[in-house]
Amino acid sequence: MDNFLIHMAPMPRRYPTGLPVQSLGYVPRKRDHIRHAFETLNFSLIVSGHGAYHFRGARFEVRGPCVITQWPGEPMDYGPAPGSTWEELYLIYDAATLAEFERRNLAQIHKPWWPIRRDSQVFEQFEQLQELTRNLQQDGAADRIDRACERLLVETRIGENRPPAGREEQVIRRIRQDVRERLFEPHDFEAIARRHGLSAATFRRYWNRYVHVPPARYVMTLRMREARRLLVETDLTVAEVAVQAGFEDPLYFSRSFRRLTGVPPSHYRARYPR
Repeated sequence: MDNFLIHMAPMPRRYPTGLPVQSLGYVPRKRDHIRHAFETLNFSLIVSGHGAYHFRGARFEVRGPCVITQWPGEPMDYGPAPGSTWEELYLIYDAATLAEFERRNLAQIHKPWWPIRRDSQVFEQFEQLQELTRNLQQDGAADRIDRACERLLVETRIGENRPPAGREEQVIRRIRQDVRERLFEPHDFEAIARRHGLSAATFRRYWNRYVHVPPARYVMTLRMREARRLLVETDLTVAEVAVQAGFEDPLYFSRSFRRLTGVPPSHYRARYPR
């Protein structure tokens, strides 16, 4: 997924939550080191990568996945390690929301960062949020995004006190990241499992435990999300979208798309005119 920055403040809310997102953005390969005092309350979900975060004289080692915060008026100093990058989703809120975040126990100044443990639910929310950002024209988009951001933060905090991921979960996390980075290539999951020292049966057992959907369906879901984005954001033909989303057979793509969404690709595109 490419960089994006969406300014949400002017978008209408019909069902306010009390935690309206001012802006949100995504940087898949962030290189910059930030030294700044923000006027807003921000949450940065570091999906992958490593670096450092300095807050009130303390230095914290950052290793994704984790969450770091930026507090209104507090000098910030954070970023990936020299010569490296990290993947970051950031949520920006007006400083006036600080008291409500504290009341809901989602922001505590004595806990300026926290690790993300057992991250399957977190990444499920992350992917849903990404999908919502592609459909900003829909009625109620801002309300849905506000709630998706809050659910995302809640999931990071719910798992915070769980034990660190065991070896098997770490292996599944690495495999899942590898699949995401090579999403449009063929995947031989038995071969992938062997490379990571797992039998096919053990791999599928742990994959289903931590990811909750079978590997083939996981790949299909991500490819279809990319196909929906291409249909809405580009002028590619349906056959070209199929190829770019990793489907060799456009007819199979169209049948699968209709089965999963209820409409043919051309009808889906017509819903979101540019």
